[in-house]
Amino acid sequence: MRSKLVIVSRSSNLAIKQVEIINEKLSNFFDIELIKVRTIADKNLKKPLYEIGGKGLFVKELEKFLLERRADIAIHSLKDMEAKLTKNTCICAVTQSLSKFDVLLSNYGDLSSLPKNAIVGTSSPRRAAFLKAFRDDFIIETCRGNVETRINKLNKGNFDAIVLAEAGLKRLKIKYTHVIPLKIIPPAAGQGKIAIQCLKELQKQKKEKIISLVNNKIAYFQSLAERSMIKHLNGSCKSPITAEANIDSFGNITLKGSVANLSGTRIISDEVVGKKTEAEIIGKKLAKSLILNGAKKLLDDLR
Repeated sequence: MRSKLVIVSRSSNLAIKQVEIINEKLSNFFDIELIKVRTIADKNLKKPLYEIGGKGLFVKELEKFLLERRADIAIHSLKDMEAKLTKNTCICAVTQSLSKFDVLLSNYGDLSSLPKNAIVGTSSPRRAAFLKAFRDDFIIETCRGNVETRINKLNKGNFDAIVLAEAGLKRLKIKYTHVIPLKIIPPAAGQGKIAIQCLKELQKQKKEKIISLVNNKIAYFQSLAERSMIKHLNGSCKSPITAEANIDSFGNITLKGSVANLSGTRIISDEVVGKKTEAEIIGKKLAKSLILNGAKKLLDDLR
């Protein structure tokens, strides 16, 4: 007899698409029930996320369903998850990243083609800082909402351009033309990956089956390193921080990270190499190196 698996997710089209991707891997083994939640962060689109509680707001309301045992697992975009997880929960599975890149949506060809003092919409301090580092004349304005809402704001003429994650556009099959190089806007920790969160005490048989069906081991080690760096920097949703881990065929992991100020006038970058089995230690090492080079002051100035 197949066991029941209750999933909780945000209700946006992208979130549901991510659920469908996970369901394809799980539905042959579980009877799936889906709970859709429209979070506070989804409802309040007027203020920047950091003013109303940060990206973690997308996650916290879903976590309640886990903590109250109304759901077995929650499905998130990994980059929306805070580095410090809620007590008694864990990330049990991570998918391979669909893309680490951000893309430009605009009637202009690329970032260099945008007019002087172009208004660029984004909800991400990371994107804002690195956009300003690329061109200090850009006027960065908050653009929040689901993918379709943001594109609609662009089409109405609210912005000259907006910047979105390529992974989301790929999953929604939305066309775009310009992919922004990582050297201009490096990725957020976990960018392009889908994460499954559950209680640590979730029934062992269920958890092991989910891990075996969904978890990509390379992506999991990458996420451990990236999230460890963020955690030891004490980064928050206000923090323009980038993290990118890559693993070679010999099991070596290279973790690159950056911390910037919001104006993009100061960027501190470094990288650390080690074995993937020491992913969390590598993340901690890189955080310490960045702090020694002045990252703590940059982050403290944002608080």
